[in-house]
Amino acid sequence: MLWVGMPIIRNTVLSAGGHAKGIAEICAAMDIAVKDLDDAEKRISLDQGIAGIVAAMRVSGDPFLALHLGERTNVSALGLAGLIMESSKDALAVLRCAQEFTQAFTNVQTFKLETLDPEVHFHIEPVPAWTERSPETAMFVTDTAFASLLNQLYLLTRKRITPLAVHYRQPRPVDTKEHERILRCRPEFDREANRMIFAADDLRVPVLGHNKPLSDMLRNLYEEQVRRSVSGSFSEKVKQVVFGNMQVSFPSLEVIAEVLNMTPRTLQRKLSMEGTSFRAVTDGLKQELAENLLANPALSIADIAYKLGYFEPTSFQRAFRQWTGTTPMEYRKSRK
Repeated sequence: MLWVGMPIIRNTVLSAGGHAKGIAEICAAMDIAVKDLDDAEKRISLDQGIAGIVAAMRVSGDPFLALHLGERTNVSALGLAGLIMESSKDALAVLRCAQEFTQAFTNVQTFKLETLDPEVHFHIEPVPAWTERSPETAMFVTDTAFASLLNQLYLLTRKRITPLAVHYRQPRPVDTKEHERILRCRPEFDREANRMIFAADDLRVPVLGHNKPLSDMLRNLYEEQVRRSVSGSFSEKVKQVVFGNMQVSFPSLEVIAEVLNMTPRTLQRKLSMEGTSFRAVTDGLKQELAENLLANPALSIADIAYKLGYFEPTSFQRAFRQWTGTTPMEYRKSRK
């Protein structure tokens, strides 16, 4: 089955819908409930995805919706994959991460990184079945991916990385001014591939939040999720599902219970049988993430609090003291 993961769909629907009525209309076109948008484990078919894009373009009334979606996409919308990107070494590592973890979001689009010194080519290809079935929506996702990639590189490095060239398989649209503004070059159409071409030297710019221990830890957890390696304890399975459902903040007990197709009470009971609780699982994950994030002096305490879902730094500081017996700042100083 050709499928698209809900994190991608959610971002499109919420951005394009704009309000409750528009969001409901797009969801109805895909034959899903609005509440399904919060289930990061849910998948929809290619046909549903196409219907959702068509509805999103109609509801938004924006002829350049795809480019604007990409321009507005932040790294947090990518959940755990976004955290891995944030802790990567440089812009090239971010591209490798995008290539590696596409499989976790969809099997109807592939990313491929080619290093052809002194250039780097990044391919973004919808599957042929999509391009043949609906060329307009296939170009929509390519536009979004191109614009999103450039925006993410900027957010992570604070450097405007301009591609040497951008190629599309599709014919040239009537108006390409918005493409030129957002992609920062004049794209070429009717080419043999969808790809962005960068100077290799331009991709050596460092990611501001580079943190190798955190990146390694998150990568291991994410690879476990992608492989569906949930054959261990129930608490480990819950841990993987929590990570898989991270958006800007940690998901609630109710959200995780629904993903696991059980009641919150049953989830808590099963965790209790292993001597733990949902609060203990999420607090353990937050502490592990916090300790790794604190190793990066470029991140303020407020930045770390936000990444872990706390709206007030003081709430994070109280929680951290409960976990470790010390404050985040004291912990950071002790690690120097």
